[in-house]
This record gives sequence, structure tokens and C-alpha cells, in this order.
Amino acid sequence: MPDKKNKAIKEKSNKREKLFAELKGMLLQERQKLLQEAMKSHNIKEIDSHGDIVDQSNDYLNREVLLGLAEHDRLRIKEIDDALKRMDDGVYGICLMSGAEISDARLIAMPTAKYTLECQAKIEGRR
Repeated sequence: MPDKKNKAIKEKSNKREKLFAELKGMLLQERQKLLQEAMKSHNIKEIDSHGDIVDQSNDYLNREVLLGLAEHDRLRIKEIDDALKRMDDGVYGICLMSGAEISDARLIAMPTAKYTLECQAKIEGRR
């Protein structure tokens, strides 16, 4: 009986390691894509003081939208970097709040997840 249990634990561990390797590859690709897009599409220029008030307002609005996108991308890159660091530290897939294992399904759906669904719900005040 103990051999079957040990074998099942080892198989689960191997399966999880493969999943983590796949997720790491996906995170690295997403990070690279975000950085490349940021370099070319977030070319934020100073507001031109020439033109009428409508042109200046449009320039200001466009600049604010681009800054918001840049901030969103920066935060996403930080989430990815944090997940990659947890992988390197050997604590990826472990809830930072409870210490419980985060389900594979949750990690597949959200590779940067730091918490189990239950703990995330508590943090968001849903439980």
C-alpha cells in the first residue's frame, strides 16, 4: 500500500512540475510581449501647446489614456515578475495567506495567483 501512495504522490509532483514549467514559459512570453508593446506603442509625448483648445484637450486625453495603459502594463509585468520569483524560490503554487496549495485549475486560469480561491474571496470581502 505505501508504494502505491508514494507512486501517486510522485506522479502528482511530476505533473505539477510540468505544469509549472509550462506556466513559466507562458509568463515569460507574456512579459516579453508586454515589454515589446510598451517600447513601441507607449510613445508618450509632451502636450503640444499649439492649436486650439479642442486640439490641446484631445492631446491631453490621448496622453492620459496612454499613461493609464502604461501603468496597467507596468502592474502586469510586476505581477509576472512576482510569480517568476516565487517559482525561483520554490514557493509558487502555495497560498501566501494560508500556506495551502493553490489548485492547478486556478493556476492555469490565473498563472500569477498568489492565493487560493477561498483566501482571495476573504481578501475581497466576499466571505
